[in-house]
Amino acid sequence: MKIITDVFRFERFILRIPLSLIWVVFLMFTPYTKAQTGMAVPNEGAWTLDRCIKHALDSNLSIRQAAIQVTNNRNELRQLQWSRYPTANAGSSLSLNNGRVIDPFTNTFDEQTIESNQLSLQSGVLLYGGGQLRQGIKSQEMAFEASKEDLNSTKNNIALSIANLYLQALLAEKLEESAVKQLEMTRAQRERIQKLVDAGALSIDNLLNIRAQESSEELSLVNARNTTTNALINLALLLQLPDPSSFRIKQATQFDLQIPLEIGIQALYAQAEQRMPELKAAQLREKQALYGLSAARAARYPSLRGFANMSTVYSSTNRRFLTDQPPVITGTAPVGYLENDPTQLVVRPVLSYPTALVPRFSQWGDNLGYGLGLSLSIPIANGAQVETQIKRATQSATQARLQIQTARNQLFTDVTRAITEYRAALARVEANRRNVEAQRENYSFSERRQEQGLINPVEFTTIKNRLQIAEVNLEQARYEMLFRAKVIDFYLGRPIILE
Repeated sequence: MKIITDVFRFERFILRIPLSLIWVVFLMFTPYTKAQTGMAVPNEGAWTLDRCIKHALDSNLSIRQAAIQVTNNRNELRQLQWSRYPTANAGSSLSLNNGRVIDPFTNTFDEQTIESNQLSLQSGVLLYGGGQLRQGIKSQEMAFEASKEDLNSTKNNIALSIANLYLQALLAEKLEESAVKQLEMTRAQRERIQKLVDAGALSIDNLLNIRAQESSEELSLVNARNTTTNALINLALLLQLPDPSSFRIKQATQFDLQIPLEIGIQALYAQAEQRMPELKAAQLREKQALYGLSAARAARYPSLRGFANMSTVYSSTNRRFLTDQPPVITGTAPVGYLENDPTQLVVRPVLSYPTALVPRFSQWGDNLGYGLGLSLSIPIANGAQVETQIKRATQSATQARLQIQTARNQLFTDVTRAITEYRAALARVEANRRNVEAQRENYSFSERRQEQGLINPVEFTTIKNRLQIAEVNLEQARYEMLFRAKVIDFYLGRPIILE
């Protein structure tokens, strides 16, 4: 995973962003956020880093999209798993036919209106497919597990981004406090010089110089407050809060870090390799590709399917005789002539036997039929589709194997950078601490000399500015060290929290 570097140079970048632009971005995102979440998120109280991370993990859109992909892969896996079981499909048709049509019951032509109703039930099951379905299920299982690791990776990236912006906001508030203290010191000094000027002990130019210094520090305080506001709004926008203007964070008081400086790159990499989701996802996708290759090769083998069907039919022409009722004479029909008198016609009565339509359910039971069978498919020549799929699956497996090595290389690079930057941050903290101590001693000594008129205001202002710069650099170094430590905590599997 790519860790963002040089994150603590943010103050120069933020100062270049107009506050009005931040508010425009806020106004653009606020309605969208409310529409997506459907509820307002309370901002009362100071937010801890742990609360910010938990809120982001619950509401961040990138995490929600990754979670949807996990759900999609799970659904695809279930669909493949159900493919192992027999299928069953029922069908029905109802039709009315006029004119000269075929009676579906007698299979003869008729010229009356015929109502027909057919019912059917079909079932099929794969008996043997060369292992293609089995390997496909395993491949999809690996895809499902890989998507879960992708979700974990997204959560880690969001957590680190939140920690980055949170520490930037903490640093901005700390620098604002420092600017307030500097201004208070200058105002107190200006009051002392005012008294000395009024008493005639100092010339008026000393008072003018300290007033100019006071005005400059008032401007610095305004800039520091704007930087704090921008940092808080940036964090609130990342959290997708509906009211960034009221967002507040809790100051961290814990800077005693429990990470030994002598921790080695190989030791940290060995621990990170076991838990980093990016590497796990790459390994799972290699297995997915190998199972996919096996499934592609299985397409060379024959497949055997079993099937069964059941059907019945109803026809409005299907009638039965009523044996309990006598026939009715509807007329006569000639049968011949008398032998001794050809003029005498011999007739017979035409009988009509009463009938009734066979009930629908009776016809369905009488006309019920069944069928069973096997279907064998042997691939012979299919336009080289099978071989093409095998070649594609082979390339996918090779690419997945290379992706594992790429993930390992990237992880080793990130771990090496994390160790190096943490050690450099520790060294900067110690160097800046010594510098602050020296500048404070020099400032205290110069302050007494300035009150005695032994040093000119320009020199004193320069010494004071050096102290202020040294204190700012120390705060930046301390917060950078804290962030670098949290990155190492992340690789060690520790939660990203501040106390």
